[in-house]
Amino acid sequence: MHGIREIATAYYERANDKEKQLVKEFFNKLDLNGDGKISLVELRRHVGCSISNENIFNQLDVNGDGTLDFHEALSVYYMVNHMSLLVCSGCYGLLVGPYFSCLLCLGKGPETYDLCCACYGGGQFEHEHSTNYLLNHHSLLAVLRERTTDAETNKGKKKMEELREIAKAHYRAGSPEIQTLAYQFFQSMDTDGDGRVDLQEFLTFMRQQGYPQMRNAYFFNQLDQDGNGTLDFSEVMTLYYIVKSGRPFCDCCGNFIPGIYFSCVECFKNPKSPFNICRDCYKSAKCSHNHNNRVQFLDNYTLLQATRDSALAKATGVNQNEIWATSSSNATAPIPQSNGYLTTWQQPYNYTYNVPSAPNYSNAIVPASNKMVSIYPLALTLFEGL
Repeated sequence: MHGIREIATAYYERANDKEKQLVKEFFNKLDLNGDGKISLVELRRHVGCSISNENIFNQLDVNGDGTLDFHEALSVYYMVNHMSLLVCSGCYGLLVGPYFSCLLCLGKGPETYDLCCACYGGGQFEHEHSTNYLLNHHSLLAVLRERTTDAETNKGKKKMEELREIAKAHYRAGSPEIQTLAYQFFQSMDTDGDGRVDLQEFLTFMRQQGYPQMRNAYFFNQLDQDGNGTLDFSEVMTLYYIVKSGRPFCDCCGNFIPGIYFSCVECFKNPKSPFNICRDCYKSAKCSHNHNNRVQFLDNYTLLQATRDSALAKATGVNQNEIWATSSSNATAPIPQSNGYLTTWQQPYNYTYNVPSAPNYSNAIVPASNKMVSIYPLALTLFEGL
């Protein structure tokens, strides 16, 4: 009960004036005779029997005077309004302190298997699963947090894999000249010529080419699909596709956004200074971006549709004329030409990369070449216009 008491007090101290007023009204409702204290009889008239039993009441009554003052009653308010109270599967008592739960029973329905410390320690219980799966609530929270993190990581990997497949399709659909330039792009990053791009080569390249958002180990690890600590040719082509397609980084947390994102409608009208945020930052509402205290964000699918649908454009505040007038000359990502790298070709898809060979290419380990790095801007230009 001591833990619940501390949590309830912390909630009250952080509450705003309106929330504190609700707590006071709750206390006054329980205090039937208005003496500023709540007796067990008064408590039983307004809350369920699971909270108003004598054992719980005595634990709430810190000073032992047989009543609950305002601060002692904070725990009651917290349990009624903020907690889904659990019952011990052994003694059927209310779990108001540390407890143990079966990990295998979680997520299989509303019924879980939970034990108070006394029942778990005494061993007087029967359960279908091994006691190895009975975890205390601290360990259980850590396991669930790890599961959530793993799920988010796997979701991100799936999105990156989708980008990788898109990049493969564009590469295979390109002309031999474009494929040769792609290999030159890879070589410009692989400065030691070992056929792989390590983290140091990646960071150096990003610094030289002026991509500050991409110059971090976290983004490198996102590109490294097989997790071997280096980028192979296909993984570097995924990077190239990200650069050329204008895939955004979150302007709030700074992370790369492989999937759905939200764009500021006002900033979208000027492609030179877009403002995009990831789903998590949008949900948390922690971004302070605004235009004279007003701001509207649209997801990338709705925003794309608004550029095509005049009715939706009007409803969302997207000015189609402004969009097309500015995007033709100031777009961050290149506008594809008829035979460009980012357009669609009617050619068969192949899941493997055939790295082109050229007369002057060597598989030997060679020192870094300034000439190779200088090819990079030319490769980008040719990729856009061929």
